[in-house]
Amino acid sequence: MKGWRKKVYTYIIVDDENLTRKGTMKKLSPLSEKVQCIGEAANGQDALELVKKLNPDIIITDMNMPVLDGTHLLPQLTQLYPNKQIIVISGYKDFEYTKQAIMAKAVNYILKPFGRVEIQRTVQRALQAIDSQSALQKEMLLSEEESEQARYESDIRLLKNVILGYDTISTKITSKKLRVVNETHGLILISLYCPDSIDETVIHHFLQENGFGDLAFYLPHMRCTHMGFLVLFLPKRSAVSPEDLCKQVIQNLMERFEERKKDVSFGISRSHSDLLQLHIAFKETVTALNTKKLTEKNRFFFYSEKPEKFKEINWAKSDELLFRIEAGMTQKVNEMVDNLFTYLELIPDCTLADVKYYCFQLSDQIKVMMSYYLNRAKVFTASTSMQNVFNNMFNLQEIKEYYLHLFINITEMLQEKSIYATDDVVKKMQIYVQRNYKNNITIDYISSLFYLNRSYCSHLFREKTGEKFVDFLNAVRIKEAKQLLSNTDKKMYQIAKSVGYDNAKYFFRVFNKLEKKTPEQYRKEHRNP
Repeated sequence: MKGWRKKVYTYIIVDDENLTRKGTMKKLSPLSEKVQCIGEAANGQDALELVKKLNPDIIITDMNMPVLDGTHLLPQLTQLYPNKQIIVISGYKDFEYTKQAIMAKAVNYILKPFGRVEIQRTVQRALQAIDSQSALQKEMLLSEEESEQARYESDIRLLKNVILGYDTISTKITSKKLRVVNETHGLILISLYCPDSIDETVIHHFLQENGFGDLAFYLPHMRCTHMGFLVLFLPKRSAVSPEDLCKQVIQNLMERFEERKKDVSFGISRSHSDLLQLHIAFKETVTALNTKKLTEKNRFFFYSEKPEKFKEINWAKSDELLFRIEAGMTQKVNEMVDNLFTYLELIPDCTLADVKYYCFQLSDQIKVMMSYYLNRAKVFTASTSMQNVFNNMFNLQEIKEYYLHLFINITEMLQEKSIYATDDVVKKMQIYVQRNYKNNITIDYISSLFYLNRSYCSHLFREKTGEKFVDFLNAVRIKEAKQLLSNTDKKMYQIAKSVGYDNAKYFFRVFNKLEKKTPEQYRKEHRNP
C-alpha cells in the first residue's frame, strides 16, 4: 500500500488576498518534501481553470472572493472533481459557509488568522485522505475485514452528519458492526464536553470492558475536539430505567476521566425511537449542558422540557463597553470584558445559557454598530456566533476567550475608522450623543466616558457650544422623535422610549418646550402620506 503513494503531492491556493496566499505557502514550506504549491488563483473562476490545467491533489480556497465565491466554487469542484481534497479558509465564522464546506466534504474549515501548526496538520490529514482514496481504488485487493472497516467509517460519518443536522434524508447503515442500530427499540444521546480534548480511547476501553460493545458507541465531534457523542441503545426489556442506566454509565465514565484529571460534563437527551431523531436529541443535550450553573459542581445534566427562560442581566457598564469598542480602545475593552465575566460569576444561580444569551445581546448591538460604520454585513453574524457558542462551548473561560477575541477584533477594525480621532473633547461628546441618544445619558455618565470632572465637563461643553449639555441632548432626541412622528405609526410612549425617554410625560414636556406644540399636533401637521 505504501508504494501507491506519490513522492510529492501538489496543491493550489485560491484567495483574493495576495498576502494570505504567500503567508499560507510560507507556513506549508516545512512540508515541501511531501507537498508543493503549483499554482495560485485570486477567484473561483480562475481556480476552476487552474484545476483543469494542473490537476492538483489538494485545493486550499477562501470563501469570500470576487467573480465566483466559495459558495459557488465548492459545488462545482465537488461535481467535477469528487476525489480532490478541499481545505476551506475563511475570515468569517458563517454557518452557511460551514455547511457548504461540509457538503463539499472539505478536510477542514479553518478560520483566519490561522497558525502554522493548524494548516500543516490539516494538509497532512488531506495527504492521509489521498492515501486512503488510493487504497480504496484497489478495493479488489482488500480483504473483507478492510471493506467492513470502510463501511463502518462511512456509517460513522453518516451518523455524525445526522447528529449535527447535515443529513437527515437517509440513515441506512451498511456495516455489520453497526447493523444492530437498525434494529434498535430506543436510544439516548449523551454529549460529552471537556475543556481539554477528549481522549476517546478511554471511552472505547470502558465500553468494551463493561460489555457495552453492542449497546453503545462513541462518536467524536466532526470539528470540535472538546466534544463527543455517546449513543446509548436501550434494551427492549431492562431491569433499570433509562435514566438510571445513563447515570450508571456516566458515573463509571466519570471515574475513568477523574483518574486522568479530566473534567468532563455530560448532557443527556430524552429517549428517542429513530436515528433520524438524533439531531433533535443533540439539541436536547446542548440545552441540558447549558443549564449548568456557573458555581455548580455537578457534571451531568438531563434535558428538561420546561420552557427556557433566560435570567435578566443588568450589567451597568454595557453602554460603556460598546463605547470603548466604538472608540477603538483595545486595552480598555480587554479590562471591561474581564470586569463583565467577574460580574457574571457573582450572579446567583446564573447559568451558561444566561451568559451566552447576554453576550449574544451585546454582539447584536455591536453588529448594528459595525454595519453603521463599516457597511459590511458579513463581518460577523451575531446569530451564527450565538449558535456556535451555544452548541460547542460549555466552559466559562472558553466563552470569555471567544468573546474577548471577537470584541478586540471588532475594536481594532473600528479603530481604523478613527471615529473619535478629533482632539476636541466636546466634539467627541457630540458624536457620542448623536450615535447613542437612545441610551441613558447624563452629564455624569458622559464625563466618566471621557475621564473628565463632572463640573468641568459641564462648563467646558457650555463654553464651547453656547448651550447646556442637557439642551444639546434633548435637541438631538427631539429631532429623531420628529422623524418618527412624521414617518411611522408608533405610539407616543414607544417614540419616547426609542429616543431615550423612559418617562413619556417628560418627553411631552421637552417636546412642547422646544417645538411650541405637542407631539400629536406635530404629527398631524407633518405626517407623510
